[in-house]
Amino acid sequence: MKSPRLFVVLLLIATWSPTLAPVSAEDSDDVPLIGFDFENGFTTNETTVITGFVEDEERPPHVTWSIGEEAELGSGDLSTTLEEADSSGSRPIWIWSLELDVAEYSPCTCYLTVTVESASGETSQARQVLFLGDTAKSAIILHSPASGDWVSNSLTASGWSSHPMVWTSPELRFFAKSASNAADVCMIEADSDFSSHLLVIIPDGSFSNSIDISGLYDGWHSFYAENYDPSGVTFAQTCVPIRVNNLAPAITLAGPDSVLEGSGNLLFDGSASNDPVWGREDMHYMWVLRRPSHTGSTPLDIVMGDGLGTYSMGSETSGEYTLTLRVMDAGGVSSTSVKTFTVENVIPTAKMYVDGSPVSDGDSIKLSPGGEWALDASASVDSANDQAGLRCVWKIDYAPMYEGCQRTLSWPSGAGDELILTLDVIDDDDEYGTVSVQLVNPDVSEPLPYPLIALAISAIFMVSAILLRYRSSDDSTSIPKWKSGDEN
Repeated sequence: MKSPRLFVVLLLIATWSPTLAPVSAEDSDDVPLIGFDFENGFTTNETTVITGFVEDEERPPHVTWSIGEEAELGSGDLSTTLEEADSSGSRPIWIWSLELDVAEYSPCTCYLTVTVESASGETSQARQVLFLGDTAKSAIILHSPASGDWVSNSLTASGWSSHPMVWTSPELRFFAKSASNAADVCMIEADSDFSSHLLVIIPDGSFSNSIDISGLYDGWHSFYAENYDPSGVTFAQTCVPIRVNNLAPAITLAGPDSVLEGSGNLLFDGSASNDPVWGREDMHYMWVLRRPSHTGSTPLDIVMGDGLGTYSMGSETSGEYTLTLRVMDAGGVSSTSVKTFTVENVIPTAKMYVDGSPVSDGDSIKLSPGGEWALDASASVDSANDQAGLRCVWKIDYAPMYEGCQRTLSWPSGAGDELILTLDVIDDDDEYGTVSVQLVNPDVSEPLPYPLIALAISAIFMVSAILLRYRSSDDSTSIPKWKSGDEN
């Protein structure tokens, strides 16, 4: 049978609508959840018992409370008050209770903080506002942003604000002050009368508003929420440190623009990329490799991680590539840069052997007697990655006849005494090297060489000229001499 005290607590839970206050630890199955059985701004002038609950897998070994305004006014242990209650959820619930002597703290706009340490070591903390006695001071709780949050361009300010006494329309002001470093943030109370307001609202309990911070410089800032009151009677102000991160990282990406296929590993370096204010610490890199010339926009490789400032790849496959580098700084703001480069294909070098003898482009070869001759192109060369996949195509008078790097040639029927043999050596990019030679049928009688014919004609012409001159000399001796008149 449950104790009378627990019965009263359960009755209070059934009567009041429970409030789950935000906790400082991330929500997960291992994090204790803290709830209060009273709303923010609970007001009392009498000593009272307040209750709440903790939801966790096991009974938490440590549950503590503290109460205070600017400074702590009291604290204690709630662990001994825990009593398990019926739960319809997946985890057990333990009820805690606390008796407050209002006279001890009144008047006070007090913040009650409950801290839970679970059996697994996880810690949660939650706060509620209590107006004890005849207090006039307002209260503010900021749920977000949290202390040390990174914020870019805008932030969500959420929380709770209320005044126990109101003479004029309440005004909740939000503003920020830059700080030189983390140690100087929220060190002093700021004056909203001499500050640019990011937003001003009329508070009515819970609030959640988006605030434009795109005009703030990057760096540490004190973010203030203030219940404004020039008289100071209801004035309240709270501050949280934030890290403004509006500027994107500046990317520096170095690497080759063009290399020959098979040139070894290519290195691309983005490690000099830098955030203008926050530096290179905790940079996150993502590299995406594509080959638009062959595979379009489909990524060939994606590598990501912290500190991965360089990217390496082989040069075995030719094509036009893009390497996209996305750099994200510690605050989640990113920049992107694209590097375009080319791995140039190495054109195969065709080497032809005919009947065991090497030939060169443009040669004329009379084949040895016989009906078949060996053709060999296996000595053709290309880059290492393409060598094994080379194709050899043989053409006769420019018409494809054979494929394969080692074949046997038979003189085609109907061919003349001469033909043109062409070898195309083709790689996987359809680039090719070529050799063409003239082949002469071995059964064809060889004509006299042109130089010999020219020499013979020259010799005949010379002999003819000599004989003609000789005959001219003989005829000149038979011509009668002219006699003068004295001889008559």
